[in-house]
Amino acid sequence: MSESVNIVEEILKKRKLDQWEIFLQKSSNFRVQTKQSKTDFVQKAELSGLAVRLIKNHRMGFSFSSNLDYASLKQTVDMAESVADVTSEDPDYSFTVPVESTQAVNEFFCPEIEETNELEKISIARTIEETAFARDKRVSAVRSSGYSDHILEAEIRNSLGLRVQAKAGLARIWIELMAESTSGQEMSYWSGQARSPKTLDPVKLGQVGADRAISRLGGVAIPSTKCPVLIENTVAASLLGTLSNAFLAESHFKKTVSPRVYIGSKVFASTINIFDGGLEPEGAKAFPFDGEGAPSQLTAVAHVGELLSLLADNYYSRKLQTKPTANSCRSSFDSAPFNGVTNLFIEHGSSTQSQLISDMGSGIMITEVMGLHTANPISGDFSVGATGFKISGGRIDHPVKGIALAGNLIDLLGSVRNVGNDFQFFGAFGAPSLLVESLSISGE
Repeated sequence: MSESVNIVEEILKKRKLDQWEIFLQKSSNFRVQTKQSKTDFVQKAELSGLAVRLIKNHRMGFSFSSNLDYASLKQTVDMAESVADVTSEDPDYSFTVPVESTQAVNEFFCPEIEETNELEKISIARTIEETAFARDKRVSAVRSSGYSDHILEAEIRNSLGLRVQAKAGLARIWIELMAESTSGQEMSYWSGQARSPKTLDPVKLGQVGADRAISRLGGVAIPSTKCPVLIENTVAASLLGTLSNAFLAESHFKKTVSPRVYIGSKVFASTINIFDGGLEPEGAKAFPFDGEGAPSQLTAVAHVGELLSLLADNYYSRKLQTKPTANSCRSSFDSAPFNGVTNLFIEHGSSTQSQLISDMGSGIMITEVMGLHTANPISGDFSVGATGFKISGGRIDHPVKGIALAGNLIDLLGSVRNVGNDFQFFGAFGAPSLLVESLSISGE
């Protein structure tokens, strides 16, 4: 990979520039879905490309190319320089100053992801589906069952002396299925992820997916009420993702965040600790360095409910005069880096889910929400459809459906009275189950 970077570096050194940065990326993807124990869909893809950012007279230029021959690389530099000639000046433009890092460059890459052949990967997908059907005769259909993996290699150099490169991989499995009985039909989705295909458990995942759908059969509507609510970990992670922009330096600089969220504010309950960790191996975005080459780190965002830190890249840390936290992200080589979260998560507690249910006494346990994309990411206001279970006497009573939750995400995290130990990452967001003092529920 470095040959292309060497070529571009020599071209850039001959230009009259303030600073420059080279980003080279190579990715490979594999995805398989099965249906009725047969291979329904297989996709393989490899993509490589190089991006250049440069600063000329305090103006930023960006360009990229998927062609890595000399002519294309020179044209990429030319285009980046021409872009810089017409953009606005900004004295806060700068690239990453190199620092020593003890992080292993391939810590998040397991060779087994490449060593596992395609037939084995297809077998994993089939096992999930077959296990779900074997679990219970009420499992009537599997809409999607599959395996996928993604391998990413990246190299970054800049004129300040930065030289970093690393490789990471992630494997993922999932199932979406339907269970059916005389009381109706219910859908369920469940997934898992790991650094190696060998550590995935397709049998357990198929069983969990089937059990979740079956447990929802016979769900009924309930009267509107306001009561304690237990938010299951998968839903809690989704809620955190919806609120995540509130922790970004860019959002605070542009004032696109609730005025209630600021450094030093006691914005959440004392039970809530939130971290962002680019080094969390279970999170989907684990990588030794961020999109600008800064060493990844663990950042305490909130401690016992108090907001301690904003997540900042180089640019917005300068704008807010704060320290960068290695929170520059790239979606691919064809887009410029942006301020974003890495692996954002709520720290787990010590209570089991059974203990949370017993602690709640009576209320509702929420296991799925629909329409969370309609929530207001600035104010935190939301109103979403939901399904779950009625809790009575500290035990699960019966499934409920056709209900809606309404409230505010900031208030919700401000009224968490207990936190579970069932922590799990779902993509790049992680959470345990959360017991909330009270939420408004609309029913029949």
